[in-house]
Amino acid sequence: MSDTTASPLRRNLARNILDLLRERGAEPGERLSRLALAEALGVSRTPVNGAIALLEELGAVRSEGRAVRLQTLDLDADLLQPGGEERGVARLLVAIARGRADGRVPDEVSERQLAQQFGVGRGVAAQALAQLAEAGVATRKRGHGWHFTAGFVSREERAASYRFRLLIEPAALLEPGFALPPGFATRMQREHRRFLEKPWRDDDAVGFFEINSEFHAGLAEASGNRFIAAAVVQQNRLRTLSNYSWRMPPDRVAVNVREHLAILESLLKGDRERAALQMRLHLTDAMALRPVSKD
Repeated sequence: MSDTTASPLRRNLARNILDLLRERGAEPGERLSRLALAEALGVSRTPVNGAIALLEELGAVRSEGRAVRLQTLDLDADLLQPGGEERGVARLLVAIARGRADGRVPDEVSERQLAQQFGVGRGVAAQALAQLAEAGVATRKRGHGWHFTAGFVSREERAASYRFRLLIEPAALLEPGFALPPGFATRMQREHRRFLEKPWRDDDAVGFFEINSEFHAGLAEASGNRFIAAAVVQQNRLRTLSNYSWRMPPDRVAVNVREHLAILESLLKGDRERAALQMRLHLTDAMALRPVSKD
């Protein structure tokens, strides 16, 4: 049985590691380098360590001191799919986001209040709040309860955010020090294509936003300009809840994915001018979207 407490990031990275090893033709018994995996996937060693721990729990690898040895690549794919509790947390995050949008969830809440309001266990509520805290959109109050930080309070603010992003994100791709980290493009392509391979569910909005925000933040970081990178991280925080409450037609997911993939393809070809234009069109189209109602 899979570990239901494993985060979406850990599960995704574990899948990516197995996919990478299959592509390389790795054989059971082969020693794996955590550093090499991190570099190939464009991430730091910390999340790779978490993914390796999950793969070890599932029997795919075995730790030998600091070394890691591959046991098998024949792992049931379902073991790395979200478990029931993880799906429950994702559904609650979507419900909280929609509740924040329509005023049903106040600025200050407790785990008990959320659990009662949405009919979930205290553990699920605690995990959801912890995930929101990690995203920077909720903070624990001294003593008791949680406080939500401000996101978009109006359509005007959302539009202003997009105008700001139009100023900096296309420009990030043209910075003189721009360089994609090793493995970033391959990992992003793989993660984005997963959303083209399955039917959309409302609670997929959480995982989709995580990949979406990682894409934009990763390109900003690749610019080599720390001011641009910090600004995009801040914008991702602001739009977390509005994206968790995804109210666009499901086919918009495919459009978003293909636009991201097109930007990556241009960057891999070294055509940063084209990639910057594609980013501008991508953000302009997104700014013009209007949410569909969810009665």
